[in-house]
Amino acid sequence: MNNELRTIELEWTFADGRTEQECVLPSARPDGTPVLRLCAASIAKKGAVCLSVTPAFARAGKGDSGWWFSPYGHYGEWDRDEGRFFADDDRMNMPMFGWATPEGAFLAIVTSLRCYPKMLVEARSGRYAVSCVLDGELCSEPYEDFEIEYHVFPAGTGYAALCRRYREHQLSRGAVRPLRDRVADNPALKYAICAPEIRIRQAWKPVPSPIPYQQPENEPEIHVAATFSRVKDISRALKDAGVANAELCLVGWNIGGHDGRWPQSFPAEPRLGGDAGLRDAIAAVHADGYQIVPHGNFRDAYTIADSWDGEWVAKERGDEIEPDRGGNFTWGGGKPHILCPKRAYERFCSKDIPRMAAFGFRGIGYFDVVSILHAPICRDPRHPCNRAESARWWGLCAEISKRELGGFSSEGAVDHFAGSLDSVLYASFDDPKKIENGEIPARSLAKRMIPVFQLVYNGIIAQNPYTETVNFQLKERYWTLKLLECGGRPAFYFHSQFRADGAHWMGARDLRCGTDDELRAAAAAIKAGCDLWQPFARLQFEFMENHEQLSDGVWRTTWSDGTAITVNYSPTPFSLEDGRKVAPLDFAATQP
Repeated sequence: MNNELRTIELEWTFADGRTEQECVLPSARPDGTPVLRLCAASIAKKGAVCLSVTPAFARAGKGDSGWWFSPYGHYGEWDRDEGRFFADDDRMNMPMFGWATPEGAFLAIVTSLRCYPKMLVEARSGRYAVSCVLDGELCSEPYEDFEIEYHVFPAGTGYAALCRRYREHQLSRGAVRPLRDRVADNPALKYAICAPEIRIRQAWKPVPSPIPYQQPENEPEIHVAATFSRVKDISRALKDAGVANAELCLVGWNIGGHDGRWPQSFPAEPRLGGDAGLRDAIAAVHADGYQIVPHGNFRDAYTIADSWDGEWVAKERGDEIEPDRGGNFTWGGGKPHILCPKRAYERFCSKDIPRMAAFGFRGIGYFDVVSILHAPICRDPRHPCNRAESARWWGLCAEISKRELGGFSSEGAVDHFAGSLDSVLYASFDDPKKIENGEIPARSLAKRMIPVFQLVYNGIIAQNPYTETVNFQLKERYWTLKLLECGGRPAFYFHSQFRADGAHWMGARDLRCGTDDELRAAAAAIKAGCDLWQPFARLQFEFMENHEQLSDGVWRTTWSDGTAITVNYSPTPFSLEDGRKVAPLDFAATQP
């Protein structure tokens, strides 16, 4: 790479809108990898509100060969005149992104100040730029020096190779360990990884909440959908249907139902059967041969909690609670305040998770939100945390779940404590069909979704690919193919639909258990989904090595043991190399 291509442009933006550009040359690792380093003091001294970092080799023109991808899996090509794409319109879930131009393929990895920069793709008059952006406190008060590596690959290299490089980066620095190694001395984790996750939402209050600051005297009525006795019925129905292995997760077992009074968990909701009913249900599930885990939360806090104390709420300014933090958003318990992660660990996780384990819960404990949102800043002088420190405290909370229950899972795919994650409920909140059809204006530069998280973490973190692949067996065939294409661990959900405003993000089809007929139908659907997936359950322990397009609407995923799954979304059959045909909306597997 010549010096002209090696040049990196820094664009500083100031509060008055003024911009300032400067060009720098990166240094190089011993292997030749270009590295840009900026010390924290020099970034802060500049007095800017935003810094955009754009290498000369991260520019392209409309019509050039090549592509770009975000860490969330958005994929685009150099085919637009105008447009702007931010990774999740927020901060990156993994501090990496990639692109390819006629000069080669490139992977950017932020190795310092990882929590949390942004990735920006911008097209202006047919000229593209791919940038790493530091804004907010990362620009005004960076908590450490900024460093970004640019890994260079030959022209023609596919995106899978770039994802494999980030996986190697994570493994080599000890940030993560393969599942195969972790299950060797952890039978509960080994069982769960090859079993579907079956979530049962038992009780909830209206969402959005009509009462933002709840107290016991004005608490909205709790809707009961599945008592602890009904959980026993569900377990027995699964057994009768022939479901061999399953891990049940109780959602809303806690006082006040789903997200009812966090960070208060106990006692178990009396209208469901109380503590005694919970113990009985757990014992019955174990007797049927299944694992069962709690849904918990150590991020959100509501004023109705019996332990409410504004001291342990994360503060954006000083030591005063900002009551409107998060805008007008309300959930089951009202307006959720954000717990300082340090206080969450000290006052709740360290005490409550062992108490959950004492009830008999065992498996991959689920604690909501913390892997789908970025760790907060807390400026309370009694427990200050920058974002990296907050992520570390969240990781310590996760380790308690791993020690006490056998594993830890959460909602999404932010890898700030990837080494503690065993499974995630959704790798992406985006709808790949809507991306492909151009139905999401904020994603207009993206052509499709590709399995970036899975190419990095399959064999390390189990995952369900999309919100719509929850209850995939009830939905159109497209979602079954997406689960297989992306190497997903199935997630089934009783009462995924619970919002009063009808904004059900897991789709229009649901599992119910209100009547025995509904329960039998739900168990049969779960059994059918398990039968389809079980031959591929072992792939949870394999790395995903490649993902490629074979034809229009035809994709192939290949794993480290040689297994390949070809999925056909097109309206015409596709012929494989061995003469087999893959029918429309069907798949074919090639075993090693």
